[in-house]
Amino acid sequence: MTAISSVKLGARRLLRRAYDATCNFPDRMLHPRRHLAVQRRISRAARPQRILVVCHGNICRSPYLQAVLQRALPDLAVMSAGFFGSDRPVPAIAVALGAKRGLDLSRYRSRPLTQSTVGNADLVIVMDSYQAQQVARTFATSRKRIVIAGDLDPQFEATRSITDPWSQSSDVFESSFDRLDRCAATLVGILQSRK
Repeated sequence: MTAISSVKLGARRLLRRAYDATCNFPDRMLHPRRHLAVQRRISRAARPQRILVVCHGNICRSPYLQAVLQRALPDLAVMSAGFFGSDRPVPAIAVALGAKRGLDLSRYRSRPLTQSTVGNADLVIVMDSYQAQQVARTFATSRKRIVIAGDLDPQFEATRSITDPWSQSSDVFESSFDRLDRCAATLVGILQSRK
């Protein structure tokens, strides 16, 4: 490696670090407040009996979170749906990672988000703020019933959104599932304390 290419590589790394540090600065600063606010909102509301978990295609994030919540909260009805497609299986990598965590995702098939699905849910969990807007607008749902999953995470990662691991490496799936586990733990802790 020449001295010039070494300098260019160092400059790229420095720019990348600066970009990563500033890219989601508002979300990073607002996260502690959002985390506390969502905990208060769920604690003060009536205990939900039906939870709907939503992600774009309903084949990676929402089926996983549905399975985690259903295992931890067997007395509640937990379902999931997506904005795109139906009757599609969970990717093999997600099935394998789920199995390592004691969850069977092998029989799951994606479902479309419908007015009745949203209307019957007491709590709707989405993966990002854009999905929250879509659900609120398309299905005339009160924002008070919608929670952005990342706000439940006690620690802030690179973004408020839960990364969609579709067509990515097992490391990305693992990271998304780890984050969803933390989100679920927060929600479960709140709801179990209110039995």
